[in-house]
Amino acid sequence: MRQTITKSDKNLKILNNLIVNGFYNGYVGTKKFELMRNRFPNNHRIIGISNDGKNYDLKFDFKSPLNIAVKFLLTLGILISIISLIKGNWILPIVVVIFGLIILIDFKLKEKKEINFFTDKLLVFHKTEFE
Repeated sequence: MRQTITKSDKNLKILNNLIVNGFYNGYVGTKKFELMRNRFPNNHRIIGISNDGKNYDLKFDFKSPLNIAVKFLLTLGILISIISLIKGNWILPIVVVIFGLIILIDFKLKEKKEINFFTDKLLVFHKTEFE
């Protein structure tokens, strides 16, 4: 299930307040926003892309140089695994698959945690607006 937030002036103001108050770094636009949590180390970002004009679809991704490196290493691992299987070596593909699954599980857990943290902060700012 894809997480979404409503595209409204109030939410745009709250997103800007998240940046101003130091919870996130990034930018907020009418079509897209990109926020990185203000902590060290942080190699992830939350991206909100306007879908049909009513909502932002939330995505979780690696930051710029790291996302290219992950795609390159994934491709390299698959190529090396195929070559190893052709030559009859089964150990290297098994190790690559195990490490790949560990990285994927870690990424999915961080994605859930960061999006929940983001939506919690968004709700806190919504509640303070009404008080």
